[in-house]
Amino acid sequence: MDQKIPPVNSTLSADSRSDAGESIRRHSRSFSFASRLLPTGKRGDVERLYAWCRWCDDGVDAAATPQEALDFVELATDDVRRIAAGETPSAHESRWLAELVGRHDLSIAAAVALLEGMRSDLTPAAGFREDDLMRYCFRVAGAVGVLLCPILGLEDRRHLPHAAALGMGMQLTNIARDVAEDWRRSRCYLPVEWTDGLRPGSGPPDRERVRRGVETILAVADGYYTAGEAGIAALDADSRLAVRAAARIYHGIGTRIRSRGFEVLDERARVSTLGKLRLFLGAMLVARDGNRKMRLDEKAWRALAAAEHQLREHGVSS
Repeated sequence: MDQKIPPVNSTLSADSRSDAGESIRRHSRSFSFASRLLPTGKRGDVERLYAWCRWCDDGVDAAATPQEALDFVELATDDVRRIAAGETPSAHESRWLAELVGRHDLSIAAAVALLEGMRSDLTPAAGFREDDLMRYCFRVAGAVGVLLCPILGLEDRRHLPHAAALGMGMQLTNIARDVAEDWRRSRCYLPVEWTDGLRPGSGPPDRERVRRGVETILAVADGYYTAGEAGIAALDADSRLAVRAAARIYHGIGTRIRSRGFEVLDERARVSTLGKLRLFLGAMLVARDGNRKMRLDEKAWRALAAAEHQLREHGVSS
């Protein structure tokens, strides 16, 4: 279960806040586009959380050796424990998280889950089954949705599964888009039962099996997006448009992949600036009826149940 966190004395400089904003602009055009729709104070906090998450990810990816990567994860995890105890973390970047925990009571269990996701990337991603995929998607993205909730004004924790589901849907889209890049790193997150046993090898992946896996993963992601959007009305009114726009833009990547017949090995799918603007306008139209209760189809109910299971498994109270 999550614990109540004592406040941490951690005041960041203006330069540190600027660094956090630069991180989101450099690494995620889609997320940066959506974050600009937030009021200044919330945008700054979202940027700091993103910068901490990016620091964790880069600390693993940029490590020269597996041991160096493991040492980094241990350092970041120890800092989270320090933050939970009300102590000052050792790494400068961890102070972004400490400041947010102190002001918003962010979920420590979700932060630990994210680092467990980073730790899992230290071993080869091969032979994934559907359960492995969903656990991984929660850790590296659903947990981020949970961490964002207090910043964006969620008060009713019963809606946390919706936030986790939205993050998981986005990660499923990322996995579909990045099959070729992951394969070059000897990784494949597409479940073996969706790809007739596809595993990384010395040669290129079988196109037809990749295509089938990508088609399946995007169909599953649809349910997570629907479940996620159903919870947006529980956020502060000034947060809803940004979250809905981010969801629509990420979902648009999947639409782009579908238009190519689920071929992802030759070119990385992107949503153009004009495409983002169209999706933003669509999000605005839905936002006018922001308190409307969405009807969930069977896929969305399954996604919501899966997100609830991950929250329980990782000790995040809802």
